[in-house]
Amino acid sequence: MTDQLHRLSRKFWQRSLSLAAILGLALPLSQIAVAPAKAAQKGSLIIGIDETASEYWAEYTQGAQDIANSLGAKLIVVTSNYQGSQLLAQLGAIFATGCDQCALATDPSSNAFVKAVVHRSAMAQVPIVTIWNRPENIHPWDTDPKYWVAHTSFDGVMSGYYQAQALCKALGGHGQIAAIEGVPSTPPAYQRIAGLKKALAECPGVTLLDTEVGDWQETKAQNITRTWIARYGSKLNGIFASNDAMARGAVAALREKNLNGKIPVTGSDGSKVALDMVKSGDMLVTVWNDPVLQGAVSIAIAHAAAVGDIDPAKLTHAQRDFYLKQEVVDKSNVDHFLDLKAHAPNYTYAELKADFWKDSAGELPVGANK
Repeated sequence: MTDQLHRLSRKFWQRSLSLAAILGLALPLSQIAVAPAKAAQKGSLIIGIDETASEYWAEYTQGAQDIANSLGAKLIVVTSNYQGSQLLAQLGAIFATGCDQCALATDPSSNAFVKAVVHRSAMAQVPIVTIWNRPENIHPWDTDPKYWVAHTSFDGVMSGYYQAQALCKALGGHGQIAAIEGVPSTPPAYQRIAGLKKALAECPGVTLLDTEVGDWQETKAQNITRTWIARYGSKLNGIFASNDAMARGAVAALREKNLNGKIPVTGSDGSKVALDMVKSGDMLVTVWNDPVLQGAVSIAIAHAAAVGDIDPAKLTHAQRDFYLKQEVVDKSNVDHFLDLKAHAPNYTYAELKADFWKDSAGELPVGANK
């Protein structure tokens, strides 16, 4: 059965993934990746993801798998379950067997583990590209700079700003909204809330009624929204969710009371389910972050350093610490992004090598990760 799953076409994978997301299920990443530490070999590509029950991480993995396929390399996937110590233990097991010309792209799970994950990789002489989490006071050029090649993310402040702007416009500049925050110790979580507050300062007629932590999880967001509906009733005019999974939870709770489509909900990530809900009217907007591209770019840059195609010491700060482009999706353009989701490109290393930074949105500004 496993061999058959490995032979699934990308189109079938995407349809299955979408169905799994709708049903609240997850396809095992073993279908497209190899996980055991003993599988490490020369030139292996390694990615660290936060969870398997996520469309975002499945698509990130697909982008990395594209690069591995184009190189004829093995892809190893390790899952932290948002636990930095678990990530470190798994990387230690892989590196203990030796990893010549290996490359690593990973979310360190939180700012608290970035330095340790980078140093563990450097001790094994494995080039690393981090995603999402980076403390404000350390950078690839000043912390194990030979092996910490780059850091890349999406601009959380602008994501939150776009969402709140959309809510302000939908409410005609007047009303009360509530916000569901991600894991508070992670830059995307507090950046998106900062973006929300920035937009509300420009829209004083819309006020923040309540904020709760949903930890990026759909079920928690659904329970939070149920409580808000009971507590605030008609005072609740809109919901800002810091990611699409929590937006799905909010919509599910609203649907229980036939309020879906009546109380606008926003999210971020551009998941297939969120795009479908934008099209149906259950969500107002989502912010498109392309995880397939992010997976491909992050592991390709790490591999380039491993094989000598780039020298980290010769890269600019903007090449070592950069955002990828993102876009707001609403009813006016959702069909375009649904088409992109259904026909995601197959990235190759040779293609990205021509310009690793083609889709960069610029260097992270000072203070972005405070």
